[in-house]
Amino acid sequence: METILLSTHQLLAYLIFIVAIADVVLVLTKARSDARLASLLHWCHTLGVIWAGRITLIVGMALWHSRGWGVGTWWIWVSLACWGPVEVVGKRLVCTEIELVRDGGQGSGRMLTGVAVQLLCVIVIFGLMSARPG
Repeated sequence: METILLSTHQLLAYLIFIVAIADVVLVLTKARSDARLASLLHWCHTLGVIWAGRITLIVGMALWHSRGWGVGTWWIWVSLACWGPVEVVGKRLVCTEIELVRDGGQGSGRMLTGVAVQLLCVIVIFGLMSARPG
């Protein structure tokens, strides 16, 4: 069971990382002005970053329990705290700008800021989970 949890956690982590990079690439291209690309960005962002991240959190909590790591495992708490900005920025900056573009408007730099902050947080989480410092 632990092997399945670990494999799922790692697979989802790689997926989130790749999709976060794809989000940045989409925003740097025409997703800030093209409604079709904004729709693609919406699906990638919602499914590939937000929902995959939430599932990864649940699997990670199960893995945390199965491995017997105590509540004093600081790098897990830091990773959990880093997920907060991903959720907030996703809702406040990225999704609102995507909706604006899908409705025919022009996206602003807030969308780029949002996906960049999300990518940075995902990199920090990915690094902590990979290093597993003592």
